[in-house]
Amino acid sequence: MPASVGLWRAGSAAYRASMRTIAPLAAAAAALLLAGCASTQSGTTAESAPQPLPAVEQGSPDVATSGGADGFDASQPAVDADAQSVIVTGWVSIVAEAPIEAADAAADLATAAGGSVSSRSESAGADDVPERAELTLRVPADEVDALLDDLRDVGDVRDVDVSSVDVSQQVQDLDVRVASARASVDRLTALLATAADTETLLEIEGQLTTRTSELESLLAQQSSLADQVALSTITVSIASEAIAPSEPSTFLDGLAAGWGALVAAAGSVAVAAGAVLPWLAVLAIPVAVVVVVARRRTARLSPSAPSPGDASSPIP
Repeated sequence: MPASVGLWRAGSAAYRASMRTIAPLAAAAAALLLAGCASTQSGTTAESAPQPLPAVEQGSPDVATSGGADGFDASQPAVDADAQSVIVTGWVSIVAEAPIEAADAAADLATAAGGSVSSRSESAGADDVPERAELTLRVPADEVDALLDDLRDVGDVRDVDVSSVDVSQQVQDLDVRVASARASVDRLTALLATAADTETLLEIEGQLTTRTSELESLLAQQSSLADQVALSTITVSIASEAIAPSEPSTFLDGLAAGWGALVAAAGSVAVAAGAVLPWLAVLAIPVAVVVVVARRRTARLSPSAPSPGDASSPIP
């Protein structure tokens, strides 16, 4: 074997031995490098991922702001959609011998039912006019039926008319609008405390004044509607029997009745004459003018009578 071949084989063996030693080291280094890259990438991904938003306190002004200028405040109580609101009104006609005393009894019944008398009027009877009394009662809605039954003990109930109107939707709408307006006022009040300049301060004050006025108006409507729902309105009209006019029973009664009728008729004629007289005075002027003009025209158009000298002498 030549010497060059031997040297080549010896070099190849040494090279293979060195490669067997370096290969595991290179593999280990590559593994460490890949692990480091993976760790760096995962850390970067974790940092770039969106973080969960912190929990916002319920009822804070920022929550209401996200709902717009009139956003609903989550701290407000939810509206009961199943609640029914009904306004009940009624009218009762009663005939009693003593209407004033019957009115007192009706007022006592309303007070005992937890209500009150909103208004009352009385009229004393005179001649053919019967005595009357009228009351407006405000009683709880759930006591209306019991009150109507108790009023039958006051007198002779002739007419009863009770009606009801469902305002549930209107009540719910007002509740939502009041809650929204109150949240808007609270939000503007909070912004007013953090105003940075005068211009912003004036703008917020103007909006706050407007929203406060709207809130007060809505609260007034809400209060009025709630009062009508809670207390029903019952109008009670009480009167005595109509007094029939007495018939004349003697000659003198008949004479007095006839004289009274004559006087009444004469009075009616006098009243009618007094009402017509001014019109006659006004119409007399143009009528007189027309008569005068007509007479003058008639006199102008009529032929004049021949004089005796102008007449031809008769033939003998």
